[in-house]
Amino acid sequence: MSWEGIQNVVQLYSALLAIPLNLLLIFLIVCRSPKEIGTYKYLMIYISVFEIIYAIIDVVVSPFAHSYGSTFLVIVNMKKTKLSSWIIRILLSAYCGFYGSSMAVFGLHFVFRYFVATGSKLLKTFNSWMIIIWFSIPVLIGFTWSILTYWPCAKREATDRYIKNNILETFNLNLDQIEYISPYFYEIGENGTLTIYWPSFVGIGVNFCIINTSIFIIVYFGYKCYKILNSILPESRKSEKNRRLQNQLYIALVTQTLIPVILMHIPVSTLYFCSFFSLNLGSASGIAPLTIALYPVLDPLPTMFIIGQYRHSLYRGLCWIKTVFFRQKQHNTDDIEMSERNRSDL
Repeated sequence: MSWEGIQNVVQLYSALLAIPLNLLLIFLIVCRSPKEIGTYKYLMIYISVFEIIYAIIDVVVSPFAHSYGSTFLVIVNMKKTKLSSWIIRILLSAYCGFYGSSMAVFGLHFVFRYFVATGSKLLKTFNSWMIIIWFSIPVLIGFTWSILTYWPCAKREATDRYIKNNILETFNLNLDQIEYISPYFYEIGENGTLTIYWPSFVGIGVNFCIINTSIFIIVYFGYKCYKILNSILPESRKSEKNRRLQNQLYIALVTQTLIPVILMHIPVSTLYFCSFFSLNLGSASGIAPLTIALYPVLDPLPTMFIIGQYRHSLYRGLCWIKTVFFRQKQHNTDDIEMSERNRSDL
């Protein structure tokens, strides 16, 4: 199987796992959340819906990555899709937008956790129609990322000329058989002159500022929450129970945030870095789509297993399935024994 094929298989099976896992988590949030979670459950559902949509786009687009010289490409093999080129271009831009807004989604969660820890008056905005404004922030960031990724990084003549032979040699694909997004930083002209393509620098630079701002918000408010949670002394059994829940929510959120940092942003940042310095990664760049595909599969797991109420519900559900399975198995065994006994009596 080709490297491209391996990436596509991982994307398919990751989506098939990510969708039911996130739906299960939504069920736990809606039906098994303790009352103390309050409005935060809407933010938790928001993440799960985000990851379901991301997984669907990932498997529909099925992009694969390739690094070559002063650029890297996010490629879609048009021979493997029945969708038209303009739809694939839109979905590919949306795919990049979801990547760009992933940290903003978690940044929003840390801001909320800080408001809870400090008892801020702004917490009331999450209990009213203004929660729509909060939810729209990652959407706007994702839209900005999509535009700034597509506009300076879309297919164009200079990039086509630079990558044409390499794509044909590496993947046996002509340029009319692919759609791609590619930040081409240093253009080589027809006479061999080297020119900086500033739109790529500006677009990618703004996108990096957006990502780093989201990461700063996560680190800043995450550290503030950590200090506050460790300074609170429980005054009663009820407050101890609430403190334990808040700690579980905080640990689950930190773990959830580390997953996209490790699986998404470190691999993609490596691609940007290598392209900026014209370092050719070749097929090793395919690791990025593989790890990105794993993100929506792994991300719901910390919430399921760290928060006690959800963990106990899953355990009871597994015990019920086990009981039903063995009861059915025992019933079938009894029927066989009864049948054999009847035959022997005859």
